[in-house]
Amino acid sequence: MIDVYVLGAGKHATEVSEYLIGFQEYNLAGYVINVDHHDLHSSIRKPVIQLQEFIKQYPPSSKLALIGAIGNYQRKSIIELLANNGYTFINIIHPHNYLSPTLKMGTGNCIAPGGVINAQVHIGNHCIINTLCNVSHDCVIDDYVTISPGVTIAGNVHVQEGVFIGAGATIIPGLTLGKGAYIAAGASVTQNVPENVMVAGVPARVKKAIV
Repeated sequence: MIDVYVLGAGKHATEVSEYLIGFQEYNLAGYVINVDHHDLHSSIRKPVIQLQEFIKQYPPSSKLALIGAIGNYQRKSIIELLANNGYTFINIIHPHNYLSPTLKMGTGNCIAPGGVINAQVHIGNHCIINTLCNVSHDCVIDDYVTISPGVTIAGNVHVQEGVFIGAGATIIPGLTLGKGAYIAAGASVTQNVPENVMVAGVPARVKKAIV
């Protein structure tokens, strides 16, 4: 059995923890947090370890793995630090999903229940795809993307690194969502989105730059 540590100890970390229960090969061993992260959920019962202490106490091993459950850019910096120290990451995919047999996916991803991921989709590394999401054919999801509950992404969309898509947003076919973009909840995206901007509304329009 592999001891799995969840990165983060907030609300989303509790969801990921529950998904782990269904995997006999994994044991939820605890949570790893950054030193400036204090959003601990009240239901947390397993050990919570600060990042640098974790690296000191738990060296990389074939019996130890991690999965991320924190925001995009904090997730990226922590994962890169851990990967550079030799740690392994796993995919956690809830069994109540439809995943096309032609799906190609990296590592460190979490796919929550109720989703449909269709033909010829490519998903990178360390993405979070939340409950009831629909990703249609030929989409490319780059690394460190977060897709919130109830999102629909139509065919042949390219979601670049670090994009956040809010709950219930809809993306029409053939678009590119630029690196670091923030798509507000409920947005209807009908045109390409530049890098590092926030869009919102129906149809979605640029509201501000993200510094």
